[in-house]
Amino acid sequence: MKLEQLSSRGLTALMIMWLVGTPLSVPLAASAGHDAWISIILGAIVSYIIIWMYTHLCQLYPGKTLVEIGEVLFGAWAGRIIGFIYAWYSFHLGVLILKNFIEYILIIALPETSPLTVSAPMMGIVLWAAYAGMEVLSRCSISLLLLVLVEAMLSILMVKDFQPDHLLPLVDRGWMPILEGMTELIGFPFGESIVFAMIIPQINNIDKAKKTVLWALITSGFLLVLSNVRNTLVLGNISSKLIYPSYVAYQYISIAEFLERVEPITIVTFLLGAFVKISVCLYASAKSFSLAMPSKQYRLYLIPLSLLMLQFTFFLYKNDMEMIKFSTKIWQWYSVPFQIIIPLAMLLTALIIKRKRMHSLPHS
Repeated sequence: MKLEQLSSRGLTALMIMWLVGTPLSVPLAASAGHDAWISIILGAIVSYIIIWMYTHLCQLYPGKTLVEIGEVLFGAWAGRIIGFIYAWYSFHLGVLILKNFIEYILIIALPETSPLTVSAPMMGIVLWAAYAGMEVLSRCSISLLLLVLVEAMLSILMVKDFQPDHLLPLVDRGWMPILEGMTELIGFPFGESIVFAMIIPQINNIDKAKKTVLWALITSGFLLVLSNVRNTLVLGNISSKLIYPSYVAYQYISIAEFLERVEPITIVTFLLGAFVKISVCLYASAKSFSLAMPSKQYRLYLIPLSLLMLQFTFFLYKNDMEMIKFSTKIWQWYSVPFQIIIPLAMLLTALIIKRKRMHSLPHS
């Protein structure tokens, strides 16, 4: 089978869609209130360290995924354990995103529809995308990203409703709420990009990997700050308390009774963002699982994992409030081993091995 290869542009678009696709519609760093934009900037800066770690690992071992690197560093059995660990993390993340997607559609667009009617078609499209591979999905993301940029540009139409006083006073509650918001953002959405350690080895020029992910992070951070500031300028402090503030903010757009009711565009961008994120999660889970199993063909595991993902959305969380509490208060700490501890341990081990090899070389 032909080896998949991603262009730098395709990987950038895929990563931006991953980082902003669904977060654009939900309140970020709600604990920071109108200072959430500061939390977003700090979260992006700190998260680059995490992204740099796994990208540098991929550059040290070109063509190898995080699981394969673990096998090289710690042995076959440890590599398999790492494979199962990241298969679960990607799977659990996919379930959470799918559950969020279901609730979004049921609350905003189709309140009388059964959850299965919403989730089953989405998983069917996601299954196709994961089977087609990340090269195809990255090309799709280039086109899908244009719609996200169109949504961002529509913010200009809300200027008449902006109230700058909503952003003041700065840091009026101290730095603790801002830092708390920053930790939330490291866990979601920035740190979740660890799953890209299963995708970055496919880039056609691994030397450009760090530059590519940096541009994706900068662009995503800018779009998230823009969305947050816009929502706060229009809605005030209530924007951090709403479940879907962007949807409410777009309801303010009204140009001479000609251009109105544009808020459905947020539904479309959320749907597309969820599609990309769940597809990446399903792919990363199947890829990690396949590397831990005798059969290395990840496509063999896509159907059973997608069916399990669909099933888990109905019993993993008892109700919406439990899911929201887990997402906002527990997820960032639950993710620490996956996003920080394991990649850091692998990077330190790789650097120690590299240093020992350099010292063992004969000096001229």
